[in-house]
Amino acid sequence: MNTASAATPSGAIVYTHRHVNTDGTLGSSSLSLTSPSSTTRTLTSSATSTIDDSASWSPDGTRVVFEHGTPRFSNTMHFDLYSLDTRTRTLHRLTYAAADSTAPAWGPRNRIALVTKYRSKTCLSVIEENGREHDLFCPPSPAEAMRPVWSADGSKLYLHAGYYTGSLEPLWRSLAYRVDATTGAAIVLDDRVLDEPMQLEFSADGGHGVFSNFYPYVSAMSRVDFANRSLHPLADGYAPRWSRDGRRIAFTGEVYDATSTGVRYYEPLYVMNADGSNVRRLTISRTDNHAYTAAQWSKDNVHVLANRRDYLDPSLTVPRFGLRIVNADTRSLLSLPEGYAEAGAWYER
Repeated sequence: MNTASAATPSGAIVYTHRHVNTDGTLGSSSLSLTSPSSTTRTLTSSATSTIDDSASWSPDGTRVVFEHGTPRFSNTMHFDLYSLDTRTRTLHRLTYAAADSTAPAWGPRNRIALVTKYRSKTCLSVIEENGREHDLFCPPSPAEAMRPVWSADGSKLYLHAGYYTGSLEPLWRSLAYRVDATTGAAIVLDDRVLDEPMQLEFSADGGHGVFSNFYPYVSAMSRVDFANRSLHPLADGYAPRWSRDGRRIAFTGEVYDATSTGVRYYEPLYVMNADGSNVRRLTISRTDNHAYTAAQWSKDNVHVLANRRDYLDPSLTVPRFGLRIVNADTRSLLSLPEGYAEAGAWYER
């Protein structure tokens, strides 16, 4: 155990409070701010059919960028990006395109990477420090780009994209890129056809990735080495998150627990070494239909910000989320307010 890092880190966490309809669909969402010391305040107000989500901190910890979705014709939503000063709650609109602006990641040098969704393609775009937005790289259509990841020095971006291919039995083509953050020049790190859609979680140094099920249920995961494009089997799970030093991976697994009244099913949080060894369960709750998913590791590579899901109804239609910080060495757990966090949500000085 890293005893020097046993104390819970400080900082601030921006998270989404979701208002779910009785049929399980998302009705609206708003942003709030909390900290490990449990001070909490509202950042954006909740309005019917308005979605505030996917927040990411600025490098100096004063602002967040987030998706703002509003209703459009034909029962669709349109998404723009906004920044918000967390000290004053001052909003600033960042995008004005007819396309949807999604999946923001605020990176070094005060630049924001995002995915722009046009009618016929999706592109990796960048908002410069002066506010100018431009497309940096567009994978071949009809590939859909996922949320980009910055390199530590801000010189590169890592991007995963994919699309269905084939006719009789559609398969999934997965494409991983390293993109020069200045020129947009892209190098293909991995190109392979998979049996089903997979998400790819990049390591912090961009040298490896973990494939996991695109949908939130447990299946076989695998680690890819981009140097030689080799695949290595890992534990079964989903929602993997690399520690910042690349040594460990947190992920969600599953347990079928036989009891005197039947079988209880739940999805604990696990951690393993980057090579797949030393798999350990972190959360000890045995409540039926609970699930823990990792959102982000702390800077000390010991603590994991996680989302805990349960349901408000017996039919398992209306989910409820709560925030937790889990110590990956000791399994100690700190409860935070109800809400949902994603990568980029935790700012530490």
